[in-house]
Amino acid sequence: MDHLTPESAEPPKKSIWPIFVGTFVIFIFFALLVQWLLASNDPAAFDEVALRAEERHEILSMVEEENQALTTGYAWVDQDKGIVRIPLERAMDLTVEDLAKRGAPHPAYPIDPNVPLGSAIKPGGLATAQPTPPPFKLSPSPSIAPNPPVIDPSFSEEVPTP
Repeated sequence: MDHLTPESAEPPKKSIWPIFVGTFVIFIFFALLVQWLLASNDPAAFDEVALRAEERHEILSMVEEENQALTTGYAWVDQDKGIVRIPLERAMDLTVEDLAKRGAPHPAYPIDPNVPLGSAIKPGGLATAQPTPPPFKLSPSPSIAPNPPVIDPSFSEEVPTP
């Protein structure tokens, strides 16, 4: 029973260097793993702004395609009523032809030749000259009204008390 005596029961010496080295190796491993993941993938895949910009670009492309189809193609709007959609250029040509057939344009209401152009006349009425307002002057503050307001005795309202 010699080996259990207090003199020989010294605790074994432990070194903390393996813990530091192991932690450093694990840290380096994770840093290399993250670096490899970032290098192997598209950098834009981690960039939210770039993803949203790409999505907006796709939506804009779809809208432009739809607008192009609407303004350059023929299609039925309502076949029962005989309403069709025609290309924009053709619609402008037809409108110019129709306006040319009608002749000179005419006003929506009678025009008085005695009234100069650009005046503030409403259709069917005459404009009158307005007086120029006087310059701004400070007025004395209003005093308390000499006659207090009349309170209707028949009106009753419950006012909550705080």
